[in-house]
Amino acid sequence: MRLSVERSMSDKIQDSLLTMIRERKLKPGDQIPTEIELCELLGVGRSSLREAVAQMISHGLLERVQGRGTFIRQISLKLQGGLDDLMSVTDMIKSVGAVPSTSRIQMDTIAASESLAEKLGIQAGDACLRIERVRRADDAIAAYCIDTIPKTLFDAADGELGESLFGMFARAGRRLSHTHTSIQPTILTPRDLPELGDGFGLFLLLDEVDFDQSGQPLCYSNDYYNTSIFKFDLVRKRR
Repeated sequence: MRLSVERSMSDKIQDSLLTMIRERKLKPGDQIPTEIELCELLGVGRSSLREAVAQMISHGLLERVQGRGTFIRQISLKLQGGLDDLMSVTDMIKSVGAVPSTSRIQMDTIAASESLAEKLGIQAGDACLRIERVRRADDAIAAYCIDTIPKTLFDAADGELGESLFGMFARAGRRLSHTHTSIQPTILTPRDLPELGDGFGLFLLLDEVDFDQSGQPLCYSNDYYNTSIFKFDLVRKRR
C-alpha cells in the first residue's frame, strides 16, 4: 500500500510537466514551452500552472531567465523505498545513481529539555548536539534533516559527522537497530527553509527516535522528505 497525502492540482500539473519533459527527451539547459502553450497543452488555468512552475523552480528543477523563458535545471528524481527499510538519506540517493551532497550544515550545542532528555534517555540539562542539514540529490533539495544527539555520542565518534549519521554511530561503536516513527505531511516555506527561495514545498515529516541493538536511544530526528523527490511504500498486514 502506498502512503500518500491528498494530491493538489499543483502536484498533478508538476507530474504532467515531468511526463512531458521525459516524452520530449528534454535535458538540463533546454527551454520548456511558454506559459500559454503549456496551459493549452495541459488544459489548466494560468494561475495553477504558475504555482506548479514556481514550486519546481523552488525545488531546483527549473530556472527562470528574465526575458528568455523557463529552462530545465535538473531532471526530477524519484527515490523509492519502503518505510520499513532503514536506509540513510545518503544511501537512498546513491541507490538510484544520483550524487548526494549537503548544501548547508549547522551544528549547535544545546542543553536537553525535559522532553528531549526523556526521548534520548539522558538527564535534563545534559549537553546535546543539534545538527541541521539540507540534503540534495544531484543539486535538487531532497531532505531537510534536524537531528539531535547526546554530545557524548558525538565525542565518541571522534567529533566527525560526515555524510551519514549511521556511519557516525558505527564509529562510536553503536549500530542502529530500529526506530519509533510518527509520520505527517507538512508544508515548508522559505521562513522554515530559506533554500526554497520564493516558493514552498510539500514534505513528509518523519518524527523519530533511533535506537541501537541494546534498545538504547541514539538520536531524535525531525526529517523532512521532499515529496517531489521521495516516494515511500508501506506494507500493512492484517493481524
